[in-house]
Amino acid sequence: MVVPTAGQAHDPNRGDESVRVLIAERDVPSCRVLEAALTQWGQDVICSSDGAEAFQILQGPGAPEMVILDWVLHGMDGLQICQEIAKGAVTPPPYAILLADRAQGQDPLAGMEAGAHDCLVKPFDADELHIRLKAGQRFLEVQRKLATACNTLRTTVAVDPLTGLWNRGTLLEHLGREVERARRENTALGVVLADLDDFKTVNDTYGHTVGDAVLHEVGKRLSRSLRPYDGIGRLGSDEFLIVSPGCDFDATVNLAERLRACIASHPVKVGSKMVSISLSAGVAAASSSSNMREADAFIRAAETALHQATEQERSRVAVAANGSFLNTSA
Repeated sequence: MVVPTAGQAHDPNRGDESVRVLIAERDVPSCRVLEAALTQWGQDVICSSDGAEAFQILQGPGAPEMVILDWVLHGMDGLQICQEIAKGAVTPPPYAILLADRAQGQDPLAGMEAGAHDCLVKPFDADELHIRLKAGQRFLEVQRKLATACNTLRTTVAVDPLTGLWNRGTLLEHLGREVERARRENTALGVVLADLDDFKTVNDTYGHTVGDAVLHEVGKRLSRSLRPYDGIGRLGSDEFLIVSPGCDFDATVNLAERLRACIASHPVKVGSKMVSISLSAGVAAASSSSNMREADAFIRAAETALHQATEQERSRVAVAANGSFLNTSA
């Protein structure tokens, strides 16, 4: 229980960051004292006197970031809840403060070893509770910053900075996963390798700044033409790779033709300049697991088809199966 300190007054606006806290305490009067203290300090508090109910709250949507657990609870005691949190049963795991009563043989060290982040020994006063609460808040803040940094790093590693699409490494990993999935589920998979026609001339004529803007716009147009679950990335220079799950040969050819037409439909406006562009594409597809290829074989087949397309004229689609040209418009 919390033993109030004489003359103590805590201002709820003193600057503590609000955290959603679950109090699981079987003794209702003690729970109310804890709730009043945490609410006064500006926290969003939920109370439960039942351990099983508390554990369900922690596993539910909008779960609290912090939990204060009495050692002995109905249904499921605080020690068990800490053990389950440590096993990964709650994601993300809350910061757990376990309340221990040495007079009842409850060892704080055993609580820490069970997975509690902190253990508070009864009786304790409001200042001690507040100190532990602030320590928990700082822990959660560091955890949030680390998660943000990890997400930023993951995005930086995965994304091509020029176009905002997946980079080569991420794209090839994605293709590998889609090949395995198509093989496992016996479904079709199509790949389109698209290359901007004579892009060197764009850079030579307008400069690399304009060329970069053109690549960025091409990436946006291609992305808008795809389904949400299609994969796209910049394979290198002015090459883009599209991975289309569930698309057989005909569907992938139709996709490539749609992408070709979307790029050729109107020039890219960069400042006062209007830059006309077009692309050619190579198509490779497998209709089922019986003719599914490895990821690198898909790339090689699409590259061969693209080479055939670019040998002839601009703005063409060629297929890996026989190299025949399916589009004759320039």
